[in-house]
Amino acid sequence: MPSTPHEVLIVALREQPGLLGALVSRLTGVQLPRSLKPTDATLRFVKPAELRLDLVLQGGRRRWVLVELQRSVDPAKRRRWPLAASLLFSQTGALGDVIVITARRAVARWAERVACVRTRLGTTLQLKPVVLHLGAAESKALLDERRPELALFAAWAMQHRHGPAARAVVERAFELTERLPRALRRAQQRAILSVLSERMLELLREASMNPDKIPETPAARKLRLFLEAQGRKKGRAEGEAKGRAEGEAKGRAEGLQDALITLLRARELAPSPDDEARIRGCTDAAKLDRWIARAATATTVREALGTRTPGARARRRPPGRSRPTPAPRS
Repeated sequence: MPSTPHEVLIVALREQPGLLGALVSRLTGVQLPRSLKPTDATLRFVKPAELRLDLVLQGGRRRWVLVELQRSVDPAKRRRWPLAASLLFSQTGALGDVIVITARRAVARWAERVACVRTRLGTTLQLKPVVLHLGAAESKALLDERRPELALFAAWAMQHRHGPAARAVVERAFELTERLPRALRRAQQRAILSVLSERMLELLREASMNPDKIPETPAARKLRLFLEAQGRKKGRAEGEAKGRAEGEAKGRAEGLQDALITLLRARELAPSPDDEARIRGCTDAAKLDRWIARAATATTVREALGTRTPGARARRRPPGRSRPTPAPRS
């Protein structure tokens, strides 16, 4: 299962290739070919070298698109993006698009110029990607009733933001997600929760626990009910897991108790009712294992259970004091 906002969005783009086309169309007005489909995102050379990218789409007429979700500045992309584009250009004979999606303005500015290298003599190698910066205005534009699937991108762009405006975007994203078919709706709801920061999730939980303190819009109510349902589901799962673990531990302890009593009786070391009560009262598997090991060679039940008889404890000398040396005989 994907564990980071980056992975969640990559999975969504891979499973629904039309999402990228919808995003590009919404923000640039350009239509990507409908024939684009996900392919292996690892580009290989003749020599043992690989370029691992976030997503590679290829379609008819030798069209291709490279997609990178960029959270922060990465100097290595200065070499990798031109190299990846050159490799596909060489393989297909056509130039495709390199699309960089980011929620940070500084990263967007960096991405536009990072892959431009110039020597002192004047030789220039340059790749200028299509940079989709999901800022406040762009995120608002993605909250489109006609394209509810784009709400996932708007929520993803809020992963670094925690204020009232960001919370409003998330609530609106959940509201629009309700318009999707049931199967897609549940998947997008889980994806939205997965891309949010822990701080944002905590704010949403606090709002759902104190609906009287914050005006509850229809979107906020739907989000609250969804979070409550997820919380109940998580609680049931944790309770079932805990119950299974406790049941297994109890069953193991009971099995060891039976084995110990059977071993004592087989060796004609019949335990008294008090001894049996002590054995049945012990649920520590490690201790029961030690008792069983001692019972194999013990001569009494007390010895097997580690019970000392009165006066059996040896007198201990104070630390640092040795046995006195007897005086030499004359």
